[in-house]
Amino acid sequence: MNRFALALFFIALVAGAYLRFQDLGALQMSSDEGATWAAADAPTIHDVIAIQQTHNAGKLPLHDLMLHGWIALFGNSLYAMRSLSAAFGVLAVFLIFPLTREIFRIRTAGDDAPPDPSEADMIAALAALICAVSIVLIKYDRELRMYGMLLALATMHLWLFLRALRVPSKLDYVFLVILTSALLATNFVTTSVLAVEAIWLFLILVIPRIEYPNRVPAIFACGVAILAGIVLLSPTFYTLISVGHAVVASGKMDWLEAPPWWEPAAFFNKATGSVGFPILFAFAGWGVWRGWRSARGAISFALLLMWAPPVLLVIGSFVWRPMFMERYIEYSFPAFFILIALGIWKLDSQFARVAGALVVVILAIGHRHSYLQKIHDTDWREAARVAQASIGPADTVAVAPEYANEVVRYYTYPPLRDHINGYNASESGAAVAILAEHGFNATATARVHRAFPRILARAHGVVVLAR
Repeated sequence: MNRFALALFFIALVAGAYLRFQDLGALQMSSDEGATWAAADAPTIHDVIAIQQTHNAGKLPLHDLMLHGWIALFGNSLYAMRSLSAAFGVLAVFLIFPLTREIFRIRTAGDDAPPDPSEADMIAALAALICAVSIVLIKYDRELRMYGMLLALATMHLWLFLRALRVPSKLDYVFLVILTSALLATNFVTTSVLAVEAIWLFLILVIPRIEYPNRVPAIFACGVAILAGIVLLSPTFYTLISVGHAVVASGKMDWLEAPPWWEPAAFFNKATGSVGFPILFAFAGWGVWRGWRSARGAISFALLLMWAPPVLLVIGSFVWRPMFMERYIEYSFPAFFILIALGIWKLDSQFARVAGALVVVILAIGHRHSYLQKIHDTDWREAARVAQASIGPADTVAVAPEYANEVVRYYTYPPLRDHINGYNASESGAAVAILAEHGFNATATARVHRAFPRILARAHGVVVLAR
């Protein structure tokens, strides 16, 4: 690796770590984070698994079990618990470098002067820097959820997949088996990563121009390794599908709306900001245009990884039910950033490249600044304080929506946590209700206000009510 690429990669890692760990406990816990905390902070592994199945249905408890061990080492403060996700986020930034280099090792017949190793190193370092400062990756890496782990696993899986195709290795095949199981255990929506890889295996099988040594044996070995990882996890599928079906039938996923057909494009626009997106898209387009003749295979794979997951989720939303969630396919963003890095490298002079990199970083900083100007957390801590001060020894507190009760429990004095329950319309014993002002349907909100007509306090995004 040349020293300029090494220096830039080091800057990317330092910036990525700083932006992910800085004031990590500043925002209050969200209701989603509360569900993860409730499982991971359970006293035993058996309890972790049992609570996870009810609080995060349709997923396996891999992340929550890992967080359980992390809490045992570092405690259950918000900073300590979120630091696991932040650490995975930094690992993902690190892994972008070898993934990008592996992508640019893809060769097609007739490539005109493909990038040499030093050029690939610079593109990889630029891609890592863009990932490091991207607010869309930073915000998910700072949450007490599985998203940072998901991105790191997906990035590692893609890197090892491409490397195993190029240089067959039994050790890489073993890692592919393990990582496939880990990826699916983190979240089943990651099947779109496996779909990208399956499409790529098909393309290199039917398009001889994409050059791989020992093409058929390599395709077969990688396919078998991925299939083995799926089979390894298959004993859990029936339970997960059954629980997931029950959750969908209960209406708990009805808040998801069907995406418009143009959502894949809007997906990248929202992630980079309305101001930055046209400029970043222009850099990526320039990279595709200028790099096509010399790196057709690399660009083809990056475009496939960029567009296939969001398109597949849109198709799934129309064919089955709404399922488009930005956070579950965040591994498409690095492909976009790799094309942006290629576009910067394809500028005509060293000065232009430096200026282009600075423009992208400044846009990312501006997007982050704009994001931080808005209030993103609900004041569950204040709501919990008012509620627990307003109840007697035998009284209970009802939290609406029901899934938010765990975050209220987190901010409640431990001896009183058993007094906190999710709101149930048929339950009439609660003395106080905590009602979120967003994310709860209008009919249910009106019902809570009728049952609890007296306002005790208002905090940002939440109101505390009494009978």
